[in-house]
This record gives sequence, structure tokens and C-alpha cells, in this order.
Amino acid sequence: EYGTPRHVLQPIMNAVNGFDLDPCSGAEHFETADTRYTVDDNGLLQEWFGNVWVNPPFSEKTAWIRKAVQEHTAGNTELVCVLLPVDTSTAWFHEHVAPHADTVWFRDSRLIFDNAGDGNTNPNFGVMIAVLGEPPRELLEHFDRNGTVYTQSERFTRTTQTTFQ
Repeated sequence: EYGTPRHVLQPIMNAVNGFDLDPCSGAEHFETADTRYTVDDNGLLQEWFGNVWVNPPFSEKTAWIRKAVQEHTAGNTELVCVLLPVDTSTAWFHEHVAPHADTVWFRDSRLIFDNAGDGNTNPNFGVMIAVLGEPPRELLEHFDRNGTVYTQSERFTRTTQTTFQ
């Protein structure tokens, strides 16, 4: 289990006025949400609600982002923030993040994880946060100060010229 460091997560928590649920908790050394599910609870089988923080096992990221989209689309969550490795060439990104995330934040530096035991706490890839739901302005400003932010409203949509003027 790789925990999100407090100095990274705390400003996000503050910006959203706290998280109601962390469905894949256990690695952090602090309270990430009011309700937390550990590996024993299997957050993939639980109902989600409110504002949700998700730092999934990257080996199972597709299942977790799929669950986040399902719960949000069903109206069970207000906001879901999912920490993911940056890999825009993958099927999970194009099937679940690109079409469903209202905001995607690419962090401006690599993340050094907490509590990784003998594992690599500083992987050789960047991370992003996919946000499902309307993020508060404070969250967008935090993201902007610490990386690059893309929002749904800024996506390119093709227009077809019907007449030449």
C-alpha cells in the first residue's frame, strides 16, 4: 500500500471541505475521510457517497476508476478525486478518465509516496488526479499553483463549417 503524503492531500482536503469517504484507505498515517474502507472492507463492493478520495492500488486502477465513474454517474457522489499514474496512452484513460472526468490535474512533480515498505516510494512516473463532479474554485486554484489543469469546458470540440464567407 502506498499512501498519499499529508502535505499533498491536506490542501486538497481543505479545498473540498473534507472527504466523506476513502474507499481504499489504510496506507496513510492520518485520517483521510470521515469513513474509510480498508482492503478488508473491499471498497469496490461498497456504496460510495459524498466527497470521495481515491488512491487506488495502481495494479487495479481500471476497476477503481470504473467504480468511481459508476458511483458518480448514479448520483451517489458529489465529487470524486482519483489519484492515478499519468499514462494517457492506455485504454483505462480513454474509456474512463477522458470522457468522464470534469477536471484532470497533472501534478508538476513526481509524488513520493508514504508507507511503501520495501517498495519504490518514488516511482519513475508522474501522477494526475481525475475529478468527477464540479470542483470548488479553491481546488482548481490549488491545482493550478501545483501543475496543469484541464477542465471539461476547455476540451476541443470539432466544428464543421457549413458556408464559406
